[in-house]
Amino acid sequence: MGYDPRGVRFVLTAPETESTEQGFSPWKQMVYASVPAKFAPRFLYKKYLNSESYPDGTARVMPLGLRIVEDILREHYPQDDVVLCHPENLEKFVGPRTRVVGVAAHNPIGVAFSTGVYSSIFGTTATPINSYESTRVYNNPAIRKYRPKVIVGGAGAWQIEKMGAFEQLGVDCVIVGRAESVILDLFRQADEGKELPQVVRAPEPKLNELRVPARRSTYGVVEMTRGCGRQCAFCSPTLETRVSLEQDALIEAVKANIREGGRCIFPVSEDIFIYGAPPPFYIPKADALVNFYESVARVPGVDYLPLSHATIAPALVNPHLIKELSGVLLNKSVLRNPASSHPAKNFISPLIGIETGSPRLAALTMSGKALPFDIRDWQDIVVEGINILNKNNWFPVCTFIVGLPGETDDDIKQSLDLLHRLRKMKILYVPSIFTPLEDTRMASGHGLKPRELTQLQWEFILTAWRQSLDFSVVRKQSNFAWKAGMYGFYYLRGKWIHGPQFKYPAMRFAGVAEEKISPHLYLKWDGSQVRPEVAPKPPRLIAKHADTTLEQMNTRQNRNPFPILQQV
Repeated sequence: MGYDPRGVRFVLTAPETESTEQGFSPWKQMVYASVPAKFAPRFLYKKYLNSESYPDGTARVMPLGLRIVEDILREHYPQDDVVLCHPENLEKFVGPRTRVVGVAAHNPIGVAFSTGVYSSIFGTTATPINSYESTRVYNNPAIRKYRPKVIVGGAGAWQIEKMGAFEQLGVDCVIVGRAESVILDLFRQADEGKELPQVVRAPEPKLNELRVPARRSTYGVVEMTRGCGRQCAFCSPTLETRVSLEQDALIEAVKANIREGGRCIFPVSEDIFIYGAPPPFYIPKADALVNFYESVARVPGVDYLPLSHATIAPALVNPHLIKELSGVLLNKSVLRNPASSHPAKNFISPLIGIETGSPRLAALTMSGKALPFDIRDWQDIVVEGINILNKNNWFPVCTFIVGLPGETDDDIKQSLDLLHRLRKMKILYVPSIFTPLEDTRMASGHGLKPRELTQLQWEFILTAWRQSLDFSVVRKQSNFAWKAGMYGFYYLRGKWIHGPQFKYPAMRFAGVAEEKISPHLYLKWDGSQVRPEVAPKPPRLIAKHADTTLEQMNTRQNRNPFPILQQV
Protein backbone atom coordinates (compact mmCIF):
# COMPACT_ATOMS: atom_id res chain seq x y z
CA MET A 1 0.00 0.00 0.00
CA GLY A 2 1.09 3.57 -0.61
CA TYR A 3 0.54 5.54 2.56
CA ASP A 4 0.41 9.35 2.55
CA PRO A 5 3.72 10.77 3.91
CA ARG A 6 1.65 13.43 5.68
CA GLY A 7 0.16 10.68 7.86
CA VAL A 8 -2.71 8.19 7.71
CA ARG A 9 -6.22 9.37 8.54
CA PHE A 10 -6.90 6.70 11.19
CA VAL A 11 -4.12 4.95 13.10
CA LEU A 12 -4.83 2.09 15.53
CA THR A 13 -2.32 0.85 18.09
CA ALA A 14 -1.89 -0.89 21.43
CA PRO A 15 0.88 -1.22 24.04
CA GLU A 16 3.41 -3.84 23.05
CA THR A 17 2.52 -5.92 26.10
CA GLU A 18 -0.91 -6.47 24.54
CA SER A 19 0.40 -7.60 21.17
CA THR A 20 3.09 -10.03 22.25
CA GLU A 21 2.58 -13.75 21.74
CA GLN A 22 5.31 -14.69 24.19
CA GLY A 23 5.74 -18.43 24.52
CA PHE A 24 2.39 -19.02 22.78
CA SER A 25 0.88 -18.96 26.26
CA PRO A 26 -1.70 -16.20 26.93
CA TRP A 27 -1.11 -16.56 30.67
CA LYS A 28 2.44 -15.26 30.27
CA GLN A 29 0.97 -11.97 29.08
CA MET A 30 -0.70 -11.66 32.50
CA VAL A 31 2.70 -11.25 34.12
CA TYR A 32 2.98 -7.75 32.68
CA ALA A 33 0.02 -6.66 34.82
CA SER A 34 1.78 -7.91 37.93
CA VAL A 35 5.47 -7.01 37.85
CA PRO A 36 6.27 -3.40 38.85
CA ALA A 37 8.00 -1.55 36.03
CA LYS A 38 10.51 0.10 38.38
CA PHE A 39 11.88 -3.33 39.32
CA ALA A 40 12.05 -4.54 35.70
CA PRO A 41 14.15 -2.32 33.43
CA ARG A 42 12.74 -2.30 29.91
CA PHE A 43 15.81 -3.86 28.32
CA LEU A 44 15.19 -7.01 30.38
CA TYR A 45 11.79 -7.76 28.86
CA LYS A 46 11.76 -5.84 25.55
CA LYS A 47 13.13 -8.82 23.61
CA TYR A 48 10.21 -10.96 24.77
CA LEU A 49 7.56 -8.58 23.42
CA ASN A 50 8.46 -9.52 19.85
CA SER A 51 5.76 -7.46 18.11
CA GLU A 52 5.87 -8.48 14.44
CA SER A 53 5.54 -5.94 11.62
CA TYR A 54 5.41 -6.07 7.83
CA PRO A 55 8.19 -4.33 5.85
CA ASP A 56 6.02 -1.20 5.49
CA GLY A 57 5.73 -0.90 9.29
CA THR A 58 2.14 -2.10 9.66
CA ALA A 59 1.44 -4.70 12.32
CA ARG A 60 1.18 -8.41 11.58
CA VAL A 61 -0.60 -9.11 14.84
CA MET A 62 -2.82 -6.91 17.00
CA PRO A 63 -5.45 -7.40 19.75
CA LEU A 64 -8.83 -8.64 18.54
CA GLY A 65 -10.62 -5.42 19.56
CA LEU A 66 -8.48 -3.36 17.18
CA ARG A 67 -9.10 -5.84 14.41
CA ILE A 68 -12.84 -5.31 14.91
CA VAL A 69 -12.41 -1.52 14.70
CA GLU A 70 -10.27 -1.95 11.58
CA ASP A 71 -12.96 -4.14 10.01
CA ILE A 72 -15.68 -1.54 10.66
CA LEU A 73 -13.66 1.43 9.41
CA ARG A 74 -12.52 -0.27 6.21
CA GLU A 75 -16.13 -0.86 5.23
CA HIS A 76 -16.62 2.93 5.03
CA TYR A 77 -13.18 4.41 4.23
CA PRO A 78 -10.43 3.63 1.70
CA GLN A 79 -8.05 0.88 2.75
CA ASP A 80 -5.11 3.30 2.86
CA ASP A 81 -6.92 5.47 5.40
CA VAL A 82 -6.73 2.85 8.16
CA VAL A 83 -3.48 1.51 9.62
CA LEU A 84 -2.64 -0.75 12.52
CA CYS A 85 0.89 -0.42 13.82
CA HIS A 86 2.92 -1.03 16.95
CA PRO A 87 3.95 1.99 19.04
CA GLU A 88 7.52 1.87 17.74
CA ASN A 89 6.18 2.67 14.24
CA LEU A 90 3.70 5.41 15.15
CA GLU A 91 5.98 8.13 13.78
CA LYS A 92 5.77 6.50 10.33
CA PHE A 93 1.99 6.92 10.18
CA VAL A 94 0.97 9.78 12.50
CA GLY A 95 1.27 13.17 10.85
CA PRO A 96 -0.65 16.40 10.11
CA ARG A 97 -3.29 14.46 8.14
CA THR A 98 -4.00 12.02 11.00
CA ARG A 99 -7.42 12.63 12.49
CA VAL A 100 -7.62 9.85 15.10
CA VAL A 101 -5.31 7.53 16.97
CA GLY A 102 -7.31 4.66 18.44
CA VAL A 103 -5.69 2.89 21.39
CA ALA A 104 -6.62 -0.48 22.92
CA ALA A 105 -6.41 -0.32 26.71
CA HIS A 106 -6.21 -3.33 29.00
CA ASN A 107 -4.65 -1.82 32.12
CA PRO A 108 -3.68 1.80 31.32
CA ILE A 109 -3.56 3.10 34.90
CA GLY A 110 -2.70 -0.11 36.73
CA VAL A 111 -5.84 -0.67 38.81
CA ALA A 112 -6.96 -4.03 37.45
CA PHE A 113 -7.75 -6.96 39.76
CA SER A 114 -4.34 -8.56 39.33
CA THR A 115 -2.52 -5.33 40.07
CA GLY A 116 -4.20 -5.18 43.48
CA VAL A 117 -1.77 -7.72 44.88
CA TYR A 118 0.96 -8.50 42.41
CA SER A 119 2.25 -5.01 41.78
CA SER A 120 1.11 -3.05 44.82
CA ILE A 121 2.66 -5.60 47.19
CA PHE A 122 5.87 -3.74 46.42
CA GLY A 123 4.29 -0.41 47.36
CA THR A 124 1.24 1.60 46.38
CA THR A 125 3.20 3.53 43.74
CA ALA A 126 4.48 0.45 41.93
CA THR A 127 3.14 0.86 38.37
CA PRO A 128 2.92 -2.49 36.56
CA ILE A 129 4.72 -3.03 33.28
CA ASN A 130 1.62 -2.97 31.06
CA SER A 131 0.54 0.36 32.56
CA TYR A 132 4.03 1.76 31.97
CA GLU A 133 3.90 0.55 28.35
CA SER A 134 0.51 2.24 27.95
CA THR A 135 1.95 5.54 29.09
CA ARG A 136 4.67 5.22 26.46
CA VAL A 137 1.95 5.09 23.79
CA TYR A 138 0.17 8.24 24.98
CA ASN A 139 3.48 10.09 25.29
CA ASN A 140 4.62 9.13 21.80
CA PRO A 141 6.33 12.19 20.21
CA ALA A 142 4.24 11.99 17.01
CA ILE A 143 0.96 11.99 18.92
CA ARG A 144 2.09 14.88 21.11
CA LYS A 145 3.33 16.85 18.09
CA TYR A 146 0.36 16.52 15.72
CA ARG A 147 -2.41 16.25 18.33
CA PRO A 148 -4.88 13.96 16.58
CA LYS A 149 -7.93 12.96 18.58
CA VAL A 150 -7.11 10.02 20.88
CA ILE A 151 -9.94 7.54 21.35
CA VAL A 152 -9.43 4.74 23.87
CA GLY A 153 -11.43 1.53 24.19
CA GLY A 154 -10.98 -1.91 25.63
CA ALA A 155 -11.40 -3.76 28.91
CA GLY A 156 -9.38 -1.19 30.88
CA ALA A 157 -10.71 2.03 29.34
CA TRP A 158 -12.88 2.68 32.40
CA GLN A 159 -9.73 3.25 34.46
CA ILE A 160 -9.02 6.53 32.66
CA GLU A 161 -12.43 7.90 33.63
CA LYS A 162 -12.25 6.56 37.19
CA MET A 163 -8.81 8.08 37.81
CA GLY A 164 -9.51 11.32 35.90
CA ALA A 165 -6.48 10.79 33.68
CA PHE A 166 -7.75 12.41 30.46
CA GLU A 167 -5.46 15.43 30.54
CA GLN A 168 -2.51 13.52 31.94
CA LEU A 169 -2.60 11.01 29.06
CA GLY A 170 -3.90 13.35 26.37
CA VAL A 171 -7.04 11.26 25.83
CA ASP A 172 -10.05 12.89 24.16
CA CYS A 173 -12.63 10.12 24.38
CA VAL A 174 -13.04 6.87 26.30
CA ILE A 175 -15.44 4.14 25.21
CA VAL A 176 -16.73 2.08 28.11
CA GLY A 177 -18.25 -1.19 26.90
CA ARG A 178 -18.37 -2.92 23.53
CA ALA A 179 -17.64 -0.40 20.79
CA GLU A 180 -19.20 -1.96 17.69
CA SER A 181 -22.30 0.25 17.67
CA VAL A 182 -20.52 3.57 18.34
CA ILE A 183 -17.06 3.39 16.85
CA LEU A 184 -17.94 4.53 13.32
CA ASP A 185 -19.85 7.62 14.46
CA LEU A 186 -17.05 8.67 16.81
CA PHE A 187 -14.38 8.38 14.14
CA ARG A 188 -16.59 10.29 11.71
CA GLN A 189 -17.11 13.10 14.22
CA ALA A 190 -13.37 13.33 14.81
CA ASP A 191 -12.72 13.27 11.06
CA GLU A 192 -15.08 16.22 10.64
CA GLY A 193 -13.35 18.18 13.38
CA LYS A 194 -16.24 17.96 15.84
CA GLU A 195 -15.79 17.79 19.59
CA LEU A 196 -16.00 14.30 21.03
CA PRO A 197 -17.79 13.33 24.24
CA GLN A 198 -15.25 12.57 26.94
CA VAL A 199 -16.97 9.31 27.91
CA VAL A 200 -19.21 7.14 25.75
CA ARG A 201 -21.07 4.29 27.41
CA ALA A 202 -21.66 1.99 24.50
CA PRO A 203 -24.85 -0.05 24.44
CA GLU A 204 -24.57 -3.79 24.10
CA PRO A 205 -24.17 -4.58 20.38
CA LYS A 206 -27.01 -6.25 18.54
CA LEU A 207 -26.50 -9.68 17.05
CA ASN A 208 -26.07 -8.24 13.55
CA GLU A 209 -23.34 -5.91 14.85
CA LEU A 210 -21.06 -8.68 16.13
CA ARG A 211 -17.85 -9.07 14.13
CA VAL A 212 -15.48 -11.95 13.46
CA PRO A 213 -12.61 -10.16 11.67
CA ALA A 214 -10.54 -12.10 9.16
CA ARG A 215 -7.13 -10.75 10.23
CA ARG A 216 -4.51 -12.11 12.58
CA SER A 217 -5.10 -11.25 16.24
CA THR A 218 -2.85 -11.60 19.28
CA TYR A 219 -2.53 -15.30 20.18
CA GLY A 220 -4.99 -15.99 17.39
CA VAL A 221 -7.85 -14.85 19.61
CA VAL A 222 -11.30 -15.61 18.26
CA GLU A 223 -14.33 -14.76 20.37
CA MET A 224 -16.39 -17.95 20.67
CA THR A 225 -18.98 -16.53 23.09
CA ARG A 226 -20.03 -13.25 24.67
CA GLY A 227 -21.67 -12.83 28.02
CA CYS A 228 -22.04 -15.43 30.73
CA GLY A 229 -25.26 -15.37 32.72
CA ARG A 230 -24.05 -16.56 36.11
CA GLN A 231 -24.65 -13.05 37.47
CA CYS A 232 -21.57 -12.60 39.67
CA ALA A 233 -21.90 -9.22 41.37
CA PHE A 234 -18.23 -8.23 40.84
CA CYS A 235 -18.13 -8.97 37.10
CA SER A 236 -19.36 -6.97 34.09
CA PRO A 237 -19.37 -9.53 31.21
CA THR A 238 -21.96 -11.57 33.10
CA LEU A 239 -24.46 -8.76 32.51
CA GLU A 240 -24.19 -9.13 28.73
CA THR A 241 -26.50 -11.31 26.71
CA ARG A 242 -25.15 -14.81 26.20
CA VAL A 243 -24.21 -15.31 22.56
CA SER A 244 -22.37 -18.19 20.88
CA LEU A 245 -20.85 -17.14 17.58
CA GLU A 246 -21.37 -19.33 14.53
CA GLN A 247 -18.79 -22.08 14.14
CA ASP A 248 -18.34 -21.55 10.38
CA ALA A 249 -17.44 -17.87 10.87
CA LEU A 250 -15.03 -18.75 13.68
CA ILE A 251 -13.28 -21.38 11.56
CA GLU A 252 -12.83 -18.81 8.78
CA ALA A 253 -11.18 -16.50 11.34
CA VAL A 254 -8.95 -19.38 12.43
CA LYS A 255 -7.84 -19.98 8.84
CA ALA A 256 -7.18 -16.25 8.37
CA ASN A 257 -4.93 -16.19 11.43
CA ILE A 258 -2.95 -19.15 10.11
CA ARG A 259 -2.63 -17.60 6.62
CA GLU A 260 -1.04 -14.53 8.19
CA GLY A 261 1.58 -16.54 10.04
CA GLY A 262 -0.20 -17.46 13.27
CA ARG A 263 0.46 -20.77 14.99
CA CYS A 264 -1.71 -20.34 18.07
CA ILE A 265 -5.51 -20.13 18.16
CA PHE A 266 -7.12 -18.96 21.40
CA PRO A 267 -10.93 -19.22 21.45
CA VAL A 268 -11.94 -16.83 24.23
CA SER A 269 -15.04 -16.98 26.38
CA GLU A 270 -16.23 -15.96 29.81
CA ASP A 271 -17.08 -19.64 30.20
CA ILE A 272 -16.25 -22.14 27.46
CA PHE A 273 -18.98 -24.48 28.72
CA ILE A 274 -21.80 -22.19 27.61
CA TYR A 275 -20.81 -22.51 23.93
CA GLY A 276 -23.90 -23.53 21.98
CA ALA A 277 -25.80 -24.33 25.17
CA PRO A 278 -29.58 -23.71 25.12
CA PRO A 279 -31.46 -22.82 28.32
CA PRO A 280 -30.67 -23.81 30.98
CA PHE A 281 -27.21 -22.59 29.88
CA TYR A 282 -25.38 -24.29 32.75
CA ILE A 283 -25.77 -27.72 31.13
CA PRO A 284 -22.99 -27.92 28.51
CA LYS A 285 -23.99 -28.90 25.00
CA ALA A 286 -21.25 -31.46 24.65
CA ASP A 287 -21.60 -32.08 20.91
CA ALA A 288 -21.30 -28.40 20.04
CA LEU A 289 -18.28 -27.85 22.28
CA VAL A 290 -16.32 -30.94 21.23
CA ASN A 291 -17.11 -30.42 17.55
CA PHE A 292 -15.95 -26.82 17.74
CA TYR A 293 -12.57 -27.64 19.29
CA GLU A 294 -12.10 -30.62 16.97
CA SER A 295 -12.76 -28.36 13.97
CA VAL A 296 -10.21 -25.81 15.15
CA ALA A 297 -7.60 -28.46 15.91
CA ARG A 298 -8.00 -29.96 12.42
CA VAL A 299 -7.09 -26.72 10.63
CA PRO A 300 -3.58 -27.21 9.20
CA GLY A 301 -1.06 -24.96 10.93
CA VAL A 302 -2.80 -24.80 14.31
CA ASP A 303 0.03 -25.85 16.60
CA TYR A 304 -1.31 -24.52 19.91
CA LEU A 305 -4.88 -24.39 21.20
CA PRO A 306 -5.16 -23.08 24.79
CA LEU A 307 -8.32 -22.93 26.87
CA SER A 308 -9.98 -19.73 28.05
CA HIS A 309 -12.11 -19.06 31.15
CA ALA A 310 -14.32 -21.79 32.53
CA THR A 311 -16.52 -22.57 35.51
CA ILE A 312 -16.03 -25.55 37.79
CA ALA A 313 -19.59 -26.96 38.09
CA PRO A 314 -19.74 -28.33 34.49
CA ALA A 315 -16.91 -30.75 35.35
CA LEU A 316 -19.34 -32.45 37.74
CA VAL A 317 -22.22 -32.19 35.30
CA ASN A 318 -20.37 -34.08 32.58
CA PRO A 319 -16.94 -35.57 33.45
CA HIS A 320 -16.87 -37.45 30.14
CA LEU A 321 -16.90 -34.12 28.32
CA ILE A 322 -13.69 -33.18 30.14
CA LYS A 323 -12.12 -36.44 29.01
CA GLU A 324 -13.15 -35.87 25.38
CA LEU A 325 -11.81 -32.31 25.34
CA SER A 326 -8.53 -33.58 26.79
CA GLY A 327 -8.20 -35.95 23.85
CA VAL A 328 -8.48 -32.99 21.48
CA LEU A 329 -6.46 -30.37 23.35
CA LEU A 330 -3.57 -32.03 25.18
CA ASN A 331 -1.51 -32.52 22.03
CA LYS A 332 -2.04 -28.84 21.19
CA SER A 333 -0.78 -27.52 24.54
CA VAL A 334 2.49 -25.64 25.02
CA LEU A 335 2.33 -26.21 28.81
CA ARG A 336 4.30 -28.99 30.50
CA ASN A 337 4.62 -30.26 34.05
CA PRO A 338 6.14 -33.50 35.43
CA ALA A 339 2.87 -34.19 37.27
CA SER A 340 1.03 -34.75 33.99
CA SER A 341 0.25 -38.32 32.92
CA HIS A 342 0.38 -37.27 29.24
CA PRO A 343 3.29 -38.93 27.35
CA ALA A 344 4.85 -35.53 26.64
CA LYS A 345 3.85 -34.20 30.10
CA ASN A 346 1.47 -31.72 28.49
CA PHE A 347 -1.35 -30.21 30.51
CA ILE A 348 -4.28 -27.84 29.97
CA SER A 349 -4.78 -24.74 32.11
CA PRO A 350 -8.14 -22.95 31.94
CA LEU A 351 -8.77 -19.92 34.14
CA ILE A 352 -11.43 -20.78 36.73
CA GLY A 353 -12.90 -18.33 39.20
CA ILE A 354 -13.30 -19.90 42.65
CA GLU A 355 -13.21 -16.49 44.39
CA THR A 356 -14.07 -17.65 47.93
CA GLY A 357 -14.33 -20.75 50.07
CA SER A 358 -17.24 -19.30 52.02
CA PRO A 359 -20.66 -20.58 50.88
CA ARG A 360 -22.27 -17.63 52.70
CA LEU A 361 -20.24 -15.05 50.80
CA ALA A 362 -20.60 -17.03 47.57
CA ALA A 363 -24.39 -16.96 47.94
CA LEU A 364 -24.28 -13.18 48.31
CA THR A 365 -21.99 -12.47 45.37
CA MET A 366 -21.98 -15.36 42.87
CA SER A 367 -24.67 -17.95 43.53
CA GLY A 368 -24.91 -18.71 39.80
CA LYS A 369 -21.41 -20.23 39.75
CA ALA A 370 -22.74 -23.38 41.45
CA LEU A 371 -25.60 -24.09 39.02
CA PRO A 372 -27.11 -26.63 38.64
CA PHE A 373 -25.98 -27.41 42.18
CA ASP A 374 -26.70 -25.64 45.44
CA ILE A 375 -24.29 -22.84 46.39
CA ARG A 376 -24.38 -24.13 49.97
CA ASP A 377 -22.18 -26.98 48.70
CA TRP A 378 -19.66 -24.65 47.07
CA GLN A 379 -16.59 -26.21 48.68
CA ASP A 380 -17.63 -29.73 47.69
CA ILE A 381 -18.34 -28.60 44.12
CA VAL A 382 -14.86 -27.08 43.92
CA VAL A 383 -13.04 -30.04 45.45
CA GLU A 384 -14.78 -32.69 43.37
CA GLY A 385 -14.60 -30.57 40.21
CA ILE A 386 -10.85 -29.97 40.54
CA ASN A 387 -10.37 -33.69 41.18
CA ILE A 388 -12.12 -34.52 37.90
CA LEU A 389 -10.08 -31.92 36.01
CA ASN A 390 -6.76 -33.10 37.47
CA LYS A 391 -7.48 -36.72 36.45
CA ASN A 392 -7.71 -35.47 32.87
CA ASN A 393 -4.52 -33.36 33.06
CA TRP A 394 -6.34 -30.06 33.50
CA PHE A 395 -4.26 -28.09 36.00
CA PRO A 396 -6.30 -24.87 36.26
CA VAL A 397 -5.34 -21.35 37.16
CA CYS A 398 -7.81 -20.58 39.98
CA THR A 399 -8.63 -17.03 41.02
CA PHE A 400 -9.72 -15.93 44.49
CA ILE A 401 -10.82 -12.47 45.61
CA VAL A 402 -9.81 -11.17 49.02
CA GLY A 403 -11.75 -8.28 50.53
CA LEU A 404 -15.13 -8.73 48.87
CA PRO A 405 -17.68 -6.36 50.43
CA GLY A 406 -19.20 -8.05 53.46
CA GLU A 407 -16.28 -10.44 53.94
CA THR A 408 -15.70 -11.51 57.57
CA ASP A 409 -12.87 -13.30 59.33
CA ASP A 410 -14.95 -16.48 59.27
CA ASP A 411 -15.28 -16.20 55.47
CA ILE A 412 -11.50 -16.01 55.14
CA LYS A 413 -11.08 -18.98 57.48
CA GLN A 414 -13.39 -21.00 55.25
CA SER A 415 -11.30 -20.02 52.23
CA LEU A 416 -8.23 -21.23 54.11
CA ASP A 417 -10.07 -24.47 54.92
CA LEU A 418 -10.70 -24.90 51.20
CA LEU A 419 -7.02 -24.32 50.42
CA HIS A 420 -6.19 -27.12 52.83
CA ARG A 421 -8.67 -29.45 51.16
CA LEU A 422 -7.06 -28.65 47.78
CA ARG A 423 -3.46 -28.85 49.02
CA LYS A 424 -2.58 -32.06 47.12
CA MET A 425 -4.24 -31.04 43.88
CA LYS A 426 -2.59 -29.56 40.82
CA ILE A 427 -3.56 -25.89 40.83
CA LEU A 428 -1.95 -22.50 40.28
CA TYR A 429 -3.65 -19.91 42.51
CA VAL A 430 -4.09 -16.26 41.60
CA PRO A 431 -5.51 -14.45 44.64
CA SER A 432 -6.28 -10.78 44.15
CA ILE A 433 -7.68 -7.91 46.19
CA PHE A 434 -11.24 -6.84 45.39
CA THR A 435 -11.34 -3.95 42.92
CA PRO A 436 -14.71 -2.25 42.26
CA LEU A 437 -15.12 -2.47 38.49
CA GLU A 438 -17.35 -0.15 36.48
CA ASP A 439 -20.72 -1.46 35.32
CA THR A 440 -20.95 -4.13 38.00
CA ARG A 441 -23.30 -4.42 40.95
CA MET A 442 -20.29 -3.85 43.21
CA ALA A 443 -19.02 -0.73 41.44
CA SER A 444 -19.50 1.32 44.62
CA GLY A 445 -17.71 -1.17 46.87
CA HIS A 446 -14.53 -0.33 48.77
CA GLY A 447 -11.34 -1.73 47.30
CA LEU A 448 -8.78 -2.47 50.00
CA LYS A 449 -5.20 -1.26 49.87
CA PRO A 450 -2.55 -3.83 50.82
CA ARG A 451 -1.85 -1.99 54.08
CA GLU A 452 -5.51 -2.47 55.05
CA LEU A 453 -5.38 -6.26 54.79
CA THR A 454 -5.71 -8.25 58.00
CA GLN A 455 -3.30 -11.00 58.98
CA LEU A 456 -5.93 -13.58 57.99
CA GLN A 457 -6.22 -12.04 54.53
CA TRP A 458 -2.45 -12.00 54.09
CA GLU A 459 -2.37 -15.59 55.35
CA PHE A 460 -4.77 -16.62 52.62
CA ILE A 461 -2.86 -14.82 49.86
CA LEU A 462 0.58 -16.08 50.85
CA THR A 463 -0.58 -19.62 51.66
CA ALA A 464 -2.16 -19.78 48.19
CA TRP A 465 1.11 -18.56 46.69
CA ARG A 466 3.06 -21.11 48.71
CA GLN A 467 0.86 -23.97 47.47
CA SER A 468 1.25 -22.67 43.90
CA LEU A 469 5.01 -22.48 44.32
CA ASP A 470 5.33 -26.00 45.68
CA PHE A 471 3.29 -27.39 42.79
CA SER A 472 4.50 -25.37 39.82
CA VAL A 473 8.16 -24.56 40.52
CA VAL A 474 9.62 -28.05 40.37
CA ARG A 475 13.32 -27.15 40.24
CA LYS A 476 14.60 -27.08 43.82
CA GLN A 477 16.97 -24.18 43.18
CA SER A 478 14.21 -22.00 41.71
CA ASN A 479 11.80 -22.95 44.49
CA PHE A 480 14.37 -22.02 47.10
CA ALA A 481 15.14 -18.73 45.33
CA TRP A 482 11.47 -17.68 45.50
CA LYS A 483 11.29 -18.45 49.21
CA ALA A 484 14.57 -16.72 49.97
CA GLY A 485 13.40 -13.72 47.97
CA MET A 486 10.30 -13.37 50.15
CA TYR A 487 12.41 -13.65 53.31
CA GLY A 488 14.67 -10.87 52.10
CA PHE A 489 11.77 -8.74 50.88
CA TYR A 490 10.02 -8.90 54.24
CA TYR A 491 13.02 -7.65 56.21
CA LEU A 492 14.16 -5.08 53.66
CA ARG A 493 10.80 -3.62 52.65
CA GLY A 494 7.67 -5.65 53.35
CA LYS A 495 7.51 -5.09 57.12
CA TRP A 496 7.56 -1.34 56.60
CA ILE A 497 4.99 -1.29 53.77
CA HIS A 498 2.44 -3.79 55.06
CA GLY A 499 2.86 -3.74 58.81
CA PRO A 500 3.11 -6.51 61.43
CA GLN A 501 0.14 -8.44 59.98
CA PHE A 502 2.34 -9.37 57.00
CA LYS A 503 5.05 -11.11 59.05
CA TYR A 504 3.88 -14.64 59.73
CA PRO A 505 2.13 -15.16 56.37
CA ALA A 506 5.33 -14.00 54.65
CA MET A 507 7.37 -16.41 56.76
CA ARG A 508 5.14 -19.29 55.66
CA PHE A 509 5.80 -18.44 52.02
CA ALA A 510 9.52 -18.15 52.81
CA GLY A 511 9.54 -21.72 54.10
CA VAL A 512 10.14 -21.04 57.81
CA ALA A 513 9.44 -24.19 59.85
CA GLU A 514 5.72 -24.56 60.55
CA GLU A 515 6.23 -25.31 64.23
CA LYS A 516 7.67 -21.82 64.64
CA ILE A 517 4.89 -19.93 62.87
CA SER A 518 1.74 -22.08 63.14
CA PRO A 519 0.85 -20.78 66.64
CA HIS A 520 0.42 -17.37 65.01
CA LEU A 521 -1.62 -18.54 62.01
CA TYR A 522 -5.06 -20.06 61.49
CA LEU A 523 -4.25 -22.74 58.91
CA LYS A 524 -2.21 -25.70 60.11
CA TRP A 525 -0.51 -27.90 57.54
CA ASP A 526 -1.73 -31.01 59.40
CA GLY A 527 -5.36 -29.91 59.01
CA SER A 528 -6.05 -29.73 62.74
CA GLN A 529 -7.97 -26.48 62.28
CA VAL A 530 -10.35 -27.83 59.62
CA ARG A 531 -13.93 -27.82 60.88
CA PRO A 532 -16.01 -31.01 60.90
CA GLU A 533 -18.64 -29.50 58.62
CA VAL A 534 -16.22 -29.48 55.68
CA ALA A 535 -16.17 -33.27 55.44
CA PRO A 536 -16.80 -34.26 51.80
CA LYS A 537 -20.38 -34.87 50.72
CA PRO A 538 -22.12 -35.07 47.33
CA PRO A 539 -23.30 -31.66 46.07
CA ARG A 540 -27.07 -31.17 46.02
CA LEU A 541 -28.88 -30.47 42.78
CA ILE A 542 -31.07 -27.40 43.07
CA ALA A 543 -34.54 -28.93 43.25
CA LYS A 544 -36.40 -26.32 41.24
CA HIS A 545 -34.15 -26.99 38.24
CA ALA A 546 -33.90 -30.77 38.54
CA ASP A 547 -36.55 -31.86 36.02
CA THR A 548 -35.60 -29.27 33.41
CA THR A 549 -31.92 -30.05 33.79
CA LEU A 550 -32.24 -33.78 33.35
CA GLU A 551 -34.58 -33.42 30.36
CA GLN A 552 -32.25 -31.04 28.56
CA MET A 553 -28.98 -32.84 29.23
CA ASN A 554 -26.95 -33.88 26.23
CA THR A 555 -26.93 -37.69 26.21
CA ARG A 556 -24.32 -38.32 23.54
CA GLN A 557 -23.29 -41.97 23.52
CA ASN A 558 -20.67 -43.03 26.10
CA ARG A 559 -21.26 -39.92 28.22
CA ASN A 560 -22.33 -40.29 31.83
CA PRO A 561 -23.64 -36.90 32.96
CA PHE A 562 -24.28 -36.21 36.63
CA PRO A 563 -22.53 -39.30 38.06
CA ILE A 564 -22.46 -37.68 41.51
CA LEU A 565 -26.19 -37.09 41.48
CA GLN A 566 -26.72 -40.82 41.43
CA GLN A 567 -25.40 -40.83 45.00
CA VAL A 568 -27.78 -38.11 46.23
